[in-house]
Amino acid sequence: MLDRDTFTFMTLDENDFLTFQLYTASKTPRIRNGRIRTWILMTVTFLLFAYLFYKSNNESLTVYFLSFAGLSALFAPLYTRWRYRQHYLRYIRDTYKNRLGQECTLILDADTVGSKSNAEEVKIKKSEIEEINEIRDYYFLKARSGTILLISKSKTENREEIEKLIKSLVETYRVRHNVELNWKWR
Repeated sequence: MLDRDTFTFMTLDENDFLTFQLYTASKTPRIRNGRIRTWILMTVTFLLFAYLFYKSNNESLTVYFLSFAGLSALFAPLYTRWRYRQHYLRYIRDTYKNRLGQECTLILDADTVGSKSNAEEVKIKKSEIEEINEIRDYYFLKARSGTILLISKSKTENREEIEKLIKSLVETYRVRHNVELNWKWR
């Protein structure tokens, strides 16, 4: 437990926010299922067209749509991965444009954890943190209210204090700590 205020600085860019958005999307069942449905629907649609042209004895269009069905089966996951990445990138550029590149102060004290910048201030009571998601380069602290605090491991000056905080939250407040150091957007 921290008995004094600790300050550390970090600057978040669009890649930091993008990683958070993609991580969250990869853990949301609705989005995962939607990507799978898109993959199946595209492939089945092309197969259906191939079947219809096969029944009408049009071999060239049958082969054409069978080819697209095969390409869809192979490359639709790559396409949806790229498409979601582009969607979230546009969203971040619109939504977080005033926060990108601004230095923020990460404040760790006995009762709260938070960040403060020229654009905003976020404070979360430690007792309200319900989950910590850790990937290779980030910690995502999630409060019961839905507020998220994004902490970049590589961009913070005082990493050992962050690690102490995480350990304290897990031990003292029984916060669920999900560690996925090999996570990648797929």
